[in-house]
Amino acid sequence: MVEGSMKEVEVSSLGLDKSSNTPVVILQESDGERMLPIWIGPSEASAIAMELAGIKFSRPLTHDLFTTVVSGLGSELVRVLITKVEDNTYYASLVLEKEGEMISVDARPSDSIALALRADAPVFADESLLELTSL
Repeated sequence: MVEGSMKEVEVSSLGLDKSSNTPVVILQESDGERMLPIWIGPSEASAIAMELAGIKFSRPLTHDLFTTVVSGLGSELVRVLITKVEDNTYYASLVLEKEGEMISVDARPSDSIALALRADAPVFADESLLELTSL
């Protein structure tokens, strides 16, 4: 179950913040206009960009490997929750299901988004994070 304060979001765009020369992923609420920018590392940006573009490699990259391991262990990534920001650091959780049991794993939002795209799992952000960045 997803808490009432969570809103489903989707990757709207991926770009480069020119002022800091840092990649940024822009999430937009699925049924609205509010956005959530999250500054991420170059390798995570690359992993997100490759999945969005449908680029596949002959050997699994890290996020592909994780997705295969989760599946091989009889689990499934059912959703990603971006829960809070503290001292400019965003926090997220991977919610896995195994044999009817839900397991929450702390993760960086950038890795979580890359994994959600591969698993076709929904991403949710706490409503308060969207309110902070509403247009």
